[in-house]
Amino acid sequence: MNSPDIVEEHTRETVSRIIKELHYTPSQTARNLSMKSSSTIGVIVPEISNTFFGELFSGVEDVTKKHNYSLLYSGNDNDKEADKALDMMKMQRVRGLLYIPAVNYAALGILDKLQRKLDRMNCPIVCMDRDVGLKCDIVHFDDQSAVRKAVLALANEGHSKIAIIIGEEENILSIQRFEGYLEGLKQAGIQYDEKLVLRGSYTRVSGYQVTKRMIAQEDQPTAVITCNNLLSKGYLQAVCEHTHGKTDLYTHIGLDEIDMMQYLGIPYNCIQRDAYELGRSAAELLMKRIEQPEEAYQHMILSSPLIHQTF
Repeated sequence: MNSPDIVEEHTRETVSRIIKELHYTPSQTARNLSMKSSSTIGVIVPEISNTFFGELFSGVEDVTKKHNYSLLYSGNDNDKEADKALDMMKMQRVRGLLYIPAVNYAALGILDKLQRKLDRMNCPIVCMDRDVGLKCDIVHFDDQSAVRKAVLALANEGHSKIAIIIGEEENILSIQRFEGYLEGLKQAGIQYDEKLVLRGSYTRVSGYQVTKRMIAQEDQPTAVITCNNLLSKGYLQAVCEHTHGKTDLYTHIGLDEIDMMQYLGIPYNCIQRDAYELGRSAAELLMKRIEQPEEAYQHMILSSPLIHQTF
């Protein structure tokens, strides 16, 4: 089956006939074991259910299909160790790995441990969506700069009470986004007010709960930045409940698009991070790394423009 040119015609025809009669298909697992590699690309993301990562998967798939690779997806549930996901990828002998780290490993003092774990994968790795200091190819957005520009855009519209709804402090993206928020305030000459910083987790439920608390505060913001699409969905739910269906209680900028707003024709301001392009670019980089393993690591930063429709 693997080397038909060295098999006699009669033997090849006999084997082919028996394969058809038995409806035989080769075991990819057995092939992986014998070849000590596979035709599978692994993809590890924080949570499978987030629509942002669904778009990312589409970009990855469009590239890997062209190169005849199959895909194996896994969520690490924002687990800083990611042992189960990485162990599964190693057991499957993936040909390459597209990986989104969960936390700020350097700040936790475990970056070297993660690097050793990834090195033992014995396959090319591309880190996506965030730069945590790993020695590998990296593709991500400049969230810090994007949030800074969002603050400045709101300040230019006369807003001085700009709230930010953000995730956990240890999350590397939270750190970068918060730094961008502080830089924007400083550049706009706006005094920092810790009461306008509302923290939760990067979930819709958390966004809803934090927004409800913000609405109940005596000192109200005039503008709000939400720091991922799930937080934005929770924010919109809470605002619509409070205003009986309206979304304009505050001037709002969300990080990442929400497709439903576009489908419903509701104006929506957002920092546009193209998840499909992130996945496509990362997969293209991985294909090049597989073909040219000795090339220097690449660090690619994708643009994330501010799309504003209500101001």
